[in-house]
Amino acid sequence: MVYDMILPIIPFVGGYLLTYSLYKRGVIRKSVHISLWNLILLLAFLISGGAGFILTILLEFGISLPVNQPFLFWHVELGVTLVLVTVFHLHTYWKSTKTMFISPKRRDEH
Repeated sequence: MVYDMILPIIPFVGGYLLTYSLYKRGVIRKSVHISLWNLILLLAFLISGGAGFILTILLEFGISLPVNQPFLFWHVELGVTLVLVTVFHLHTYWKSTKTMFISPKRRDEH
């Protein structure tokens, strides 16, 4: 099976850049930008995780159905999307995210 890497990347990078620029220009509030991408992150996780869960159950019981290949395809495609949206999420929450990597002692010094 051949997976597309560019196809799922283009609309999500374009969409993120669009909503981020709208937020930076004051057209939409930051909370709208964040809520939209949190929703996309949730949907990508539910679909990718759901497809992976169904595939695991089918594999565990040795069931091979015609639906296995489409589930696998969408599991992988949305997994790629999930990685991208996670990067966007880290960008949005970078200030709070980087505190996870700084020791509490060093945080008190700043």
